Amino acid sequence: MKPNVHDMLTFIEVVDTRSFTSASDRLGRSKSAISQTISRLEADMNTRLLQRSTRSLTLTDAGARFYDSCLAIKNAYDTALESIWEDQNNPQGTLSITAPHALCASVITPAIKIYLDRYPRMSVRLVAEDASVKLIEEHIDLAIRVGKLVGQTARVTKIGSLGEGLYAHPDYIRAQGGIPDDLNNLEKWAHIANEWQGNPVTYNLPKGVSFKVLPRARCNSLPDILKLAQSGLGIARLPDITATSDEKNNSLIKVSPLGDAPIYALHQFDTKPPHRVRDFITLIREQLR
Repeated sequence: MKPNVHDMLTFIEVVDTRSFTSASDRLGRSKSAISQTISRLEADMNTRLLQRSTRSLTLTDAGARFYDSCLAIKNAYDTALESIWEDQNNPQGTLSITAPHALCASVITPAIKIYLDRYPRMSVRLVAEDASVKLIEEHIDLAIRVGKLVGQTARVTKIGSLGEGLYAHPDYIRAQGGIPDDLNNLEKWAHIANEWQGNPVTYNLPKGVSFKVLPRARCNSLPDILKLAQSGLGIARLPDITATSDEKNNSLIKVSPLGDAPIYALHQFDTKPPHRVRDFITLIREQLR
C-alpha cells in the first residue's frame, strides 16, 4: 500500500524533533497515535525507517533516503498550493479558520463578510470551538486563540487582547445582598465556568484578591455560559465584548474586572503565511481596534 501524505508529514515531525513525545506535542496528537502512524508507514513501505531505543531515535539508511524524499514532496505540495492560492489580487479556494465563540459574532464573522466581499472567488470554513483544534488533522489554515499558549510549536503572532470580567444578572446580585465590598466573598457565590477553566477554578482579581471555587455549572460552550448567567443562575467569567454585545437584551453587570487576555493567530506554514491568510489576520486586527 502506498503511504499517505499526512503520514509522511508526521514522519518529518518525528525526525525533526527526534522524539515521539515532542512530535505529538507539535501536532496536537497522542504519543500512541504518532507511534501507530510510524508503524503504519513502515508497513506500507515494507522497511524499517527508524531505529528506536529508550533514549533516542535514529534514521536507518532507508529512513534517511525516505526523509529526503518526504521533504521534497512537502515542498512540492506547498508550492503547488501556493501557485493556485497566491494570486494576491483575486485569490481563490477555501480559507479554513477556527476561533473561540467569544470572538465569532463580534470579530470573526464581520471579518468574513468583508473578506468574501473583497475576494469573490474565495470561500470560508469557520470552526467555532473554544477548545484547541488540531490544525493539521482538521486542515485548518488559521487558528485564533485567546489566553496563554502552552507547549505551542505552531507559528504564533499576537494580534490583540480581550478584556474579561466576572458578570452576573442584577436579580442574582440582589439575591446575594449586592456586590460585596470584599471581593473575596465572591467565593461563596454560585459560579458558572467553562471546561477549560478546570475544576476547581482559580480567580485572581484586582487588589490581590484570589480564591478557588467549585463551579455549580460547567459548560464547554460560551453561548451556554452566557445564557446561564443571563438566567440568574450565578456569576460567570465572560469576555467584555460578549457580555455587552447586546445591551438591549443583555442586562448583565460586571461584578469585577479580570484583566486582558492576549489574542493570537496561529498557523503551520513554514515561513510567513500566504497573502490570503495574512489579509484575514489584518481584518481581524482591524475588528479588534
